[in-house]
Amino acid sequence: MSVEGIARALVNIYKGNVDIDHEVEEHLFQETSKIFNEAISEGYANAVENNTPLPNDTFRSSFKHSADVFSAFRVHRMQQDIAAQMIDEDGHVKPFQKFVKDVSPYIEHRNRAWLRTEYDTAILRAQNAAEWKMFEAEKDVYPNLEWINSTSPNPGADHMVFWGTVRPVDDPFWNGHKPGDRWNCKCELQQSDSDVTAAPLSDGKSDPARGLESNPAKAEELFSQKHPYYPQSCMSCPFAGNKLMALAMDLAGRKNCNRCGKVRKSVAETEKKSNRREYERLKKEPQYKDVQYDKKSGGVKATHNGHNEQTEKTKLGVSSAELEKHCQDILFKKGHRVIFVDEKVKDSKGRFLTQLDMLLDGKPCDIASVTTNRRHYGMVLVSKNKQIHRYNSREDITTTADTLCLYFHKASMYDEKRVLRSINYYLHFRKNDGKLIDHNIKTIHCVVNGNDEIFTFSVE
Repeated sequence: MSVEGIARALVNIYKGNVDIDHEVEEHLFQETSKIFNEAISEGYANAVENNTPLPNDTFRSSFKHSADVFSAFRVHRMQQDIAAQMIDEDGHVKPFQKFVKDVSPYIEHRNRAWLRTEYDTAILRAQNAAEWKMFEAEKDVYPNLEWINSTSPNPGADHMVFWGTVRPVDDPFWNGHKPGDRWNCKCELQQSDSDVTAAPLSDGKSDPARGLESNPAKAEELFSQKHPYYPQSCMSCPFAGNKLMALAMDLAGRKNCNRCGKVRKSVAETEKKSNRREYERLKKEPQYKDVQYDKKSGGVKATHNGHNEQTEKTKLGVSSAELEKHCQDILFKKGHRVIFVDEKVKDSKGRFLTQLDMLLDGKPCDIASVTTNRRHYGMVLVSKNKQIHRYNSREDITTTADTLCLYFHKASMYDEKRVLRSINYYLHFRKNDGKLIDHNIKTIHCVVNGNDEIFTFSVE
């Protein structure tokens, strides 16, 4: 998590700007949700690299939502723990500086040790989900699965009893045990037509960890709802609202946080709250035009008067500025905060400074519109990487950029494998001296005209 995001969250909690019992602090949520969605993208990328097809759009949408729900409950627990540090032994509110000092060790531990483990496991869960979808689709050819030994240099003993086990894809054994059901597990499953082996008996020490019991592909969830962050019942849910309805859901045995409208609304309202505040601020700024807020999605867009809007037409028959506007509108309608920045900033000598196109959800980001159909777009990434490097090298920049947005106005030019080939080309591109280039781009968002989903790729 960024220092700025944590600092803003501490101010919000200390000033009482967030109801810590029934709401979710917006800055912590944005940071947390971004981290887990990046983990999912990395897991999918690992799967594709191993020739595993990506799950369909419906699955990926549900899986992303489950990550947002997990993030909401994680932040709710975190903000409760943080707020508890505000009160001293005598029951008085601590001075702000004392509060920040006292809560810092907790934040450090939560956001390094715990978050690292959760992030790494989320990558594996996303990859496992994609692989399981393939296993089910190809079980007529490969009817069995084999448990492959851990790739960890120092594997734990908890899964050794299962190594080499071969069972049918549909065997109930996999409901209770599978690679990835222990934190940081590095075991794998492999398709097999070998003979089935006996199912080992668990000794209890190898049972799934809390939060990892479910099959992520079947349950369509990043972590299971038995994870300690989740409420044990609808009645104990901080977002339940109507207690009678919550009790009825509990009695009917229908608790499902990922499908709950109350939880979905809470997540959406958290995202909208921050954007609405930004919209109100931009409306008062005379240097911005076309300032809009989408009540349905919570998106915000605005364009600085100094943004370049006079560009030549591309091979698609529209100008690059028009393509940027199309990209902005799609992101805006999807609930993002998309602010086109001043591109006429000069240094003390009157020279134009390197600038990027926009602030996307508060972070600098450049747009590259794909206008030609190629096998890959690796050189586009290399070129934009240079621009982002120059931008980050500016002395006045405090928040560096690491994100590129690829816009496909012609939908047929977008292909996941093409993007992955582009990333591979970029990661292995060398300078004239034979050395690899420095990689400034860490995340790529693909915006496709006519497609409701924004495709995000982690570049590692």
